[in-house]
Amino acid sequence: MLLRSTAGSITTLAGVLLILPGLMMLLPGSLAETVSPYLPSNAGSAIMALNPSDGSLSPWAGLAVFSGYVVVALGPAAYRLKKTGV
Repeated sequence: MLLRSTAGSITTLAGVLLILPGLMMLLPGSLAETVSPYLPSNAGSAIMALNPSDGSLSPWAGLAVFSGYVVVALGPAAYRLKKTGV
């Protein structure tokens, strides 16, 4: 409901889940190591990890970060849906 375009939604999803983690390699080392665990793909992977690796989030922290992304995406979408009256 936020983008109101199927193509725009798919492009945004692909950009956030596939392209953004690759762009993290362009950041300086310490900044990339700090930001990388909080990306949606890495936070989702941390939820399913049996043995968390160094530098990744714990499963519960990954769940909290991923839930935060869901709230940030669905909150404005629900507001806009209610505002338009669809």
